[in-house]
Amino acid sequence: MTIEFSCSHCNKVLKTSDDKAGRRAKCPQCGEPILVPAADPSVQTDDGFDGFDTEAPVPEGQSFLAEQPVREEDSFLVERPVREEDSFLAGNQIDCPMCGESIPAGSKRCQHCGETLQKGEWVSRKIKVGEVFSRTWEVYKANLGSIIGIHVIAYVLYVVGAMAVFMVLGAIGFAGALMLAQADQGLMIVGVIVFYILAILLIYSIVFYLMLGVINFLLKLVKNEYPGIGEIFSGGPFLGRMILCSIVFLLAYTAGLICLIIPGLIVAFMFWPYAYLLIDRNLPGIDAFTESRKITDGNKLTMFLIYLIMTGITMVPYVLMLATMAGMQQPGGQASALGVLILFGFMALFYLLLIPFSMLLGTVSYAEMTYQ
Repeated sequence: MTIEFSCSHCNKVLKTSDDKAGRRAKCPQCGEPILVPAADPSVQTDDGFDGFDTEAPVPEGQSFLAEQPVREEDSFLVERPVREEDSFLAGNQIDCPMCGESIPAGSKRCQHCGETLQKGEWVSRKIKVGEVFSRTWEVYKANLGSIIGIHVIAYVLYVVGAMAVFMVLGAIGFAGALMLAQADQGLMIVGVIVFYILAILLIYSIVFYLMLGVINFLLKLVKNEYPGIGEIFSGGPFLGRMILCSIVFLLAYTAGLICLIIPGLIVAFMFWPYAYLLIDRNLPGIDAFTESRKITDGNKLTMFLIYLIMTGITMVPYVLMLATMAGMQQPGGQASALGVLILFGFMALFYLLLIPFSMLLGTVSYAEMTYQ
């Protein structure tokens, strides 16, 4: 049996099957909460039709209560997947960057011109070096403060966390040394090894946790989702998989380097997006590696060129330092010291700007490869 009624807020005519009677939903036009009225008059619901005119009889075939099936695609409460661009949950409208037509915010693809938009499809494509650097620079310029800020906060948190770890482990180690002062020498060596491994695991757990938070922040920034600084603490759900995947990646990379270096580079450029996939798709660890191989297919050479460019940029301060030191005159020593201080200040500022740019570059590369 079909229920047909109007939204009490915007008067949009809605219809659905009678099994949805009494359910609450949002109107697809105005977004206001509504209550689906009951088709049975004995069921008392506040449907907003108290003033409905019932004096003139309506032929049964024309009544919105007529027993006729509703096509599944016509019901606004149908329980089936809805394309993101068609959903009334899409929210505000945005302009397509390609054709300028109005489309629902969050659309995967513009329904007017077919342009791929921010959400993208989980398919890979070949990227271009120029496009990656151009998009990275635009995002970097527009969000310079927040991008640098999230990295500075991550570094400060890392320093604080590392100091806390060393203080706690130092206290435990000191107490253990007192207890094992008269113990067997072999037992003490085992204790030192365990202590060292524990320290490494804790330190890298902090590093990976903060790295995941920064990546999550940058991913949302690149996809125009306006993230907050609090995203830096969002890496918890992915931390275990990140640690295990990083161990596997490091072992594979090291084995490749041992095999005449080139296989190690291939491994690096084949599987490097695993951290982005852990966050962006919430994949299991092994799936993150298999998907990495898919999206980097055809892009390894491009990523190698991007790597060479960034390596060259990274070397700029060192070249300047060598040139400055070679041409520096040292009559009294003061001018030389001042020159060195200026140079190191420049290097610090350079890397303060470059490291966040490099992280953003990797994020944009991943986004470009996945149509985002």
